[in-house]
This record gives sequence, structure tokens and C-alpha cells, in this order.
Amino acid sequence: MGMIWFVAPLVVAGLGFLFFLGGAGHMLHGRAARAGLGLGGGGAIAIGGLAAGLLGLNLQSYSRLTYEAPVAEISIHAQNPAQKLYDVTVHRLDGTDRTTTCTLQGDEWLLSGRVQKWKPWANELGLNATYTLNQISNMYYSAEEANGRPITSCDIKGPLPQIDQYLPESWVNWLIGHALVQDRRFGSANFMPLADGAVYRVVITQTGFNAEPVNDAAGRANNARDGGY
Repeated sequence: MGMIWFVAPLVVAGLGFLFFLGGAGHMLHGRAARAGLGLGGGGAIAIGGLAAGLLGLNLQSYSRLTYEAPVAEISIHAQNPAQKLYDVTVHRLDGTDRTTTCTLQGDEWLLSGRVQKWKPWANELGLNATYTLNQISNMYYSAEEANGRPITSCDIKGPLPQIDQYLPESWVNWLIGHALVQDRRFGSANFMPLADGAVYRVVITQTGFNAEPVNDAAGRANNARDGGY
């Protein structure tokens, strides 16, 4: 629906341009009054429609750039805080409705995946960034503490897309890569503190994943960690 604010003014601009051409035709045939009306009125309509179309395109760009969609809700439950062991539940919010619970050891959780970003013109037409989730794993506040510690992680990929039942993934990637709509593919990840009772929400934007605290426990843990950076 947002594109109507871009398309409709351009249609008006096109009609104005046709009136302008009609005025030019009247001038060639010596009909000055009709020529003035066509040139003046058609030109004004065309310029006004074009200006409104550019404004609509700018508003559409802002809408597309600020696009966000929910990916997952992450809930934390302390299993053994002294050993920094936490049960982490990932509930998908993107329609798959899958829930995965695993145990992470560390100071923070890190959710990672692959993001596919589209060309600006395709984005303007409403093609938003797409993604696949990979895993959720642990992090420590410092590399020194992390050295020698085990990596704990869980697979959250989920089922393969239905198209993969008919075409190999390499074929799909080749087709997308040669369709001139893909801008780039890249890895994206977000991390937040592990804290008992904390709940976070992960969203997908046009530039990758983002995470935010949902409840007070998550907000306090995030604010406390911000002070340590």
C-alpha cells in the first residue's frame, strides 16, 4: 500500500506530460490559446506530480529502511549461577513456532544466522531482508576468561525451505545471484547478558539482526553490562 504514494503521483505526472505534449501540438498548428493551456497546465501538473512522486519515494525509503520483523523470543533461567550455567529457551516468532531449550555456560548468549540483503530498487518495491538462523552459543565478558573454556551451543536452524526439496541449495543460490536482485549475503549475530528471569526479543532489520530487552530483568542486566564497556 505504501507504494501508492509513489506510483499515483507518477501517473499524474505522466498525464500532465501528455497534456504538455498536446499543448506543443496546438502550438505547431497555430492554436495559441489551447497551446498555452496545454503547455502551462500540463507542465504544472507534470512537475507537481513528479515532485509528489519523489516525496512518496522518499517516504517509502524511510519505511523500508526502518522495517523490523520479530524473529525469536529468548528466555533465561539460571541453572547454576556460580558455574555460570543457564537454561536458554529460544521460541521462534517468525511463523515456525519452534521452541528449543539448551544449556549455555558463560556471561552472554549469542544468536547468529545468515542474512540476505536485496538491491535498493527491489527493497523499494517491498522485498525485505530474508534470513536463516544458525545457532545460539555462549560468550564471556573477556577473551582472557573465555580462553580454555568450553563452547556451548545449540542448533536452531529449523527445517530446510520447501524449495530445497526440489532444487539443490547451490542451484537456488545461483538463480538468486543471477537475478540481479541480491545485494549481498552475510553473517549476522547479536548477544545479550545471561541473567536469571531475563527475556529478550530478536528482530530482523534491513541490515541484520537486532536484540532488545523485554522485561525488567533483561533491562537491568543489559544496563549493568553497558556500564562495563
